[in-house]
Amino acid sequence: MANLPLLPGYTFRDISVKDYKLPHKLDVLNGFPVVRDTNYGIGRRLTDAASVRYAEGLDPVEYDISSVYGRVPCYVYRQFVPHYAVFAQKCLRFKAFFRQGVFNSPEEHYRVRHVDIIYYLEDDTLCVIEPVVKNAGFRQGKLVRRGRIPKNVKRDLFIWKDFNVGIDVCIYGVVYHIVDCDPFTREFLTSQGIDVGEKESLPADPYTEQRDAKCRTPTGITRALGDDPRRRFLEYDGMVLSFDATWNDDHYRVMYFLTDDTVAIREIHEPNDGKDPVAMLLRRMRVPKNWQSLPSWHPSIYMEYGDPEIVEYCTPQDFRVGETILLFGRRFLLHDCDAFTRKYYSDMLGTPQPDAIPVPARMERPAPAKYEIPPHIKFGSPEDTYASCLSFIPKPPKKNVIRQLANFPKKLRYSARMDAVHPEDEGRDFVMEYSLSDGTIQINETEKRNSGRREGCFLSSRLIPKPCTGKDNPEYYTPQDLFIGARINVYNHRFVITGADLFVYRYVEANRDKFCQEVRENLRDYFLQQGMLQDDVDIEAKKIQERENEQKLLADNIIAQNVEDDVNANKCMDKEFDMIGHKELITA
Repeated sequence: MANLPLLPGYTFRDISVKDYKLPHKLDVLNGFPVVRDTNYGIGRRLTDAASVRYAEGLDPVEYDISSVYGRVPCYVYRQFVPHYAVFAQKCLRFKAFFRQGVFNSPEEHYRVRHVDIIYYLEDDTLCVIEPVVKNAGFRQGKLVRRGRIPKNVKRDLFIWKDFNVGIDVCIYGVVYHIVDCDPFTREFLTSQGIDVGEKESLPADPYTEQRDAKCRTPTGITRALGDDPRRRFLEYDGMVLSFDATWNDDHYRVMYFLTDDTVAIREIHEPNDGKDPVAMLLRRMRVPKNWQSLPSWHPSIYMEYGDPEIVEYCTPQDFRVGETILLFGRRFLLHDCDAFTRKYYSDMLGTPQPDAIPVPARMERPAPAKYEIPPHIKFGSPEDTYASCLSFIPKPPKKNVIRQLANFPKKLRYSARMDAVHPEDEGRDFVMEYSLSDGTIQINETEKRNSGRREGCFLSSRLIPKPCTGKDNPEYYTPQDLFIGARINVYNHRFVITGADLFVYRYVEANRDKFCQEVRENLRDYFLQQGMLQDDVDIEAKKIQERENEQKLLADNIIAQNVEDDVNANKCMDKEFDMIGHKELITA
């Protein structure tokens, strides 16, 4: 059956096969076409690769033509590799630049921008990338996206043959001049028979060079190794030559810094010397020996002197104890120096400093004027006037906070009557409240029927000065001045205290050291007459009775002890007499 020719009538249909579809073997994976092999054929029949060796082949003798005509020459063809696989991840890189015009700018007319033109061989696309420049002031990065770009109006696309070193390329209206390429690009173009141009230099941006010149650190003349400031810093850091000097009867400290040969002058202040609190008379700087000898051509009106104009500066050899040194027109007399300065001059310079000379005593300044409290300005209280003179910005007088916290709710209440001058003021009764927290007195009038007057506040709470004590420094009424029968002058209204609250007596007894004996007795007699101290009298009588009983008991104990002592003494005497008589009898 297998040897039958494929002719009509010689083929037989396999009824077991119903599906004649073949699986596709060509597929696309990750953008690349691949060949997929399957293990089944027509009709979804499984194929065995190993069964090929057992397949029946043609008869080699009957069908081998090479045995009759000879072997046909066979040419070997190389394996086909697609274009995208040969040039995958291979690109040509050219360095180029273009000029961008800048309008309405006084500092630059055009700008030179450097770019990289990258041509991808795998798909004939290209892109233009500008390397990032620090502080450029404009957006950088990819200027032209990767893609196939037309090169003319006919929409012809760029290919790698259109790029070479030294030519101009117009991409989207921007003309790029190619100046160089990388070694792989040069080798690739040469292998394709293209003569690559010579390398050119990239032109610099004039505005960038101008800006870099401003930011560049100015270079100066290189000093000798002995004057290297870094070496001097490491060797002399913290070493200062200190001298005590005077100028215009004022004391100063002249300091010479060995690190950079600078001089600083510090003024020594005393308390209340009347001078501005400026610590430094001369800041740290190099001091020229003759600072007025400037060239005639130097514009000293608006320019300061510098190193080219001044040649000689002060050195440690110019400072000697006992001599006068001229520093910017001021003559400083050096009186003494510290121990480090003396050691430096003797060991390092070989010129010991002379002995110190006495510093003249400062002139005695007149004693400051005694501060006098100004008179009261009749606005507010005298305390307000005094507090406004203590500072430039007026502040309220300070209050005794401890007194307020300790005696805040406590008040001493007294009953009083007005010492009437006018007949209509007779019979008016008042209540005086003394606040222990701030020393103020408030006077309220009590209601009296058919008197024609309403009860209320006669005087608000305030400090009441005593008469004839002065307006600038007055004395105010205190609890020591308030007792039964006392006359109080309240702004030319005289009041007579007629009674007091029991709390007044308790407060006086608790603070006996603050009140005199007369005030205490006055208040005690008043409350005894009112019968308000009966409990205190009973307690005091009980204490007196207990004290008398203790004294009586003590006296009885003393008498009993004396009687017992007398009895014991008589017994002893009787025994002695008996012993004496017994001895006499024995002797006889």
